[in-house]
Amino acid sequence: MREIGAIDHTTLDGLLADPATSFALKAVIEAWAERDGLDAEHDARLLHAALARDVDHRLGLAP
Repeated sequence: MREIGAIDHTTLDGLLADPATSFALKAVIEAWAERDGLDAEHDARLLHAALARDVDHRLGLAP
């Protein structure tokens, strides 16, 4: 059950409405707003994988 007035972080509008969402993430959401949803989702997955690998490397968890 969600709180009344709780922000839905599973939607783009919810992320944009949240003052805690970083300016960088809001900029990406706005810049990608007119893109094909599947293309944007694919690129987001690639970015996530690359960032996760970079973090693991920096923490010494991956070669």
